[in-house]
Amino acid sequence: MSFKKFKTRDIVYSTIVAKPEFNFIINNNNVYLNYEENFSGSFENNVKHMEQGNVSLYELNINRPANSLVSQFVSKDTTRYAFRSISATQFDDSSQFSNGDTLTHTLPLTASISRIYIDTGQEFDENTFSAQGAGNPSFAADNKKYIRALKNVINTQNPLTKTAVKYSTLGTSKVNMICVPSIFYGSEMIKETVELNFYVTGSLTSQAKDIYGNGELISTHGIHSGSQIGMVLYNQGIMLLTGALAQNSTYQDKYLAPGSNSAPNWLSFGTGLDMVGTKITHGDVIDSSYEVKFKGTNKIPTITMLAHADASEFNYSNNPTFIDKNNKASGSLDQAGFIESPGQIKNVKNSGFTGYDSRFENVTYISKIGIYDEHKNLIAVASLANPVKKSEYKDYMFKLRLDF
Repeated sequence: MSFKKFKTRDIVYSTIVAKPEFNFIINNNNVYLNYEENFSGSFENNVKHMEQGNVSLYELNINRPANSLVSQFVSKDTTRYAFRSISATQFDDSSQFSNGDTLTHTLPLTASISRIYIDTGQEFDENTFSAQGAGNPSFAADNKKYIRALKNVINTQNPLTKTAVKYSTLGTSKVNMICVPSIFYGSEMIKETVELNFYVTGSLTSQAKDIYGNGELISTHGIHSGSQIGMVLYNQGIMLLTGALAQNSTYQDKYLAPGSNSAPNWLSFGTGLDMVGTKITHGDVIDSSYEVKFKGTNKIPTITMLAHADASEFNYSNNPTFIDKNNKASGSLDQAGFIESPGQIKNVKNSGFTGYDSRFENVTYISKIGIYDEHKNLIAVASLANPVKKSEYKDYMFKLRLDF
């Protein structure tokens, strides 16, 4: 096996920008991603081992039995590395994990769209003091921390536009947050592609879009068309919905409590999604459906490598079939010493004439190209769909591309 070093111009670094489009539909506590449903596999489980509306990080357990899933693992040692699902108390408990034990984490790792509901109320914890001592403390709701964390992000988004969105009274108002993990949108959501739709028994009742691309979500369909109902944080994948006006004047459902009905509004948008933090107890909302659409920007770093096989290069093989079976390498040992005769390379060059052998020529077939680092460690292998015939008089260049 021979090595050949890449030259400076043989390696090109670039970035591919993809713009994937996603569509989430929420109905009756079910989430559907790009109209895809879970399908049963060859075993007693679904093909992807995850709920509908999710995406798998590695997709290593496609259609595998539930009792033989691939898992992540790490050994317990002095580095104290462990998975986040294992607490420090569990890690230190020798009855659970001893030194040298293997800690595992079951795959797949999944992600999906989620919702955070923030009720009205004070923004911060407060306490009053008097000359007699401490007063009565009052505490902000647990979910207030999620909106407080976004204050600087909101105030610095599109600061040069005339209608720049501001934090203002969001800290004390009701806010419905629709959160999209970055595995879907990549670097950021593309402006003017966010679209929210609300359906009642399959009919479109309300719609909102970021029609100006400045972060404002404007109602484009329904009884409150033209009004702002929230904002989009493109880099964070978050939609903040604040519209409290009813979307339908006649229809009601169990959006906020399992036993009482209320009119739908943008604060109830996404009922049925997994909730983060303090949750709202709602009933079965069957007739209401929600749709979230957007495009993302996914930047994929790529490296293009040009592997050259010049004339008179790579025309020898260690494959045993490279030597003619009738003239193999042989050796003999006698009193005079050890004598070894080299084998004869097999002539595989075809002739266009019957009964005539073409002039001998070293011919090999290139089927794989190995990529090595500076320490000659194999880091990648490129396999050709069909082996390429390499003669002594031809130059070849193979274009290899690897993305991360």
